[in-house]
Amino acid sequence: MANSISTAPAETKETAKATGSFVADQETLLEQRNDVTVDELEKLSLPFPAELYNGKVVFKMPNPAHGMIQNKIGHKIESYLETHPIGVVFGNTNFRLWPERKRESRAPDVSFILKDRLPQDLFHYPPMAPDLAVEILSPDDSFEDMMEKVDEYLSQGTKLVWVVITRTREVLVCTAQGKYTVRDKLTAPELLPDFELPVQDIFVGLEMGVAQ
Repeated sequence: MANSISTAPAETKETAKATGSFVADQETLLEQRNDVTVDELEKLSLPFPAELYNGKVVFKMPNPAHGMIQNKIGHKIESYLETHPIGVVFGNTNFRLWPERKRESRAPDVSFILKDRLPQDLFHYPPMAPDLAVEILSPDDSFEDMMEKVDEYLSQGTKLVWVVITRTREVLVCTAQGKYTVRDKLTAPELLPDFELPVQDIFVGLEMGVAQ
């Protein structure tokens, strides 16, 4: 692959650079760097969701189970908003949790922002924390790393974080006041009045695959 890129016509390489297109060599180099800025990440148009940790790009590579859960939660909130138009739901949106930190960003699997907090510019990473952040913890993910991320959201103003735990099929509900697990129904009365999501509905369909 490296040879084919190096022998490509100059105009092809210049076009790729100008459009910010993503090729294998760029991916390798990007993963080796620890000085990437949020502005740079935003311009790269990467093919996979990614976050920035102290200048290092970390790709989020969801498996099919992860994707199914993400779609179910996003769709449920979107359906709720059709009759309760109080905000907007997003998927894999990058947030500048710390606007002053040029090399940090976080991208929850699903997020929600109340209408009165929506940024005017929806074409760039919001310099804020979402009101609700949803993260899906797959069996191979680190629980400790996830809890650190939860605390980051909460410290920057996120009101509610849901951590979906696929192995035990439950949801860890996290607020500034504490954390507790839910196996019956997810609610958010202070943020999403009258919203209900049966937890086990999130995992419907996973039994068709390999047991977790």
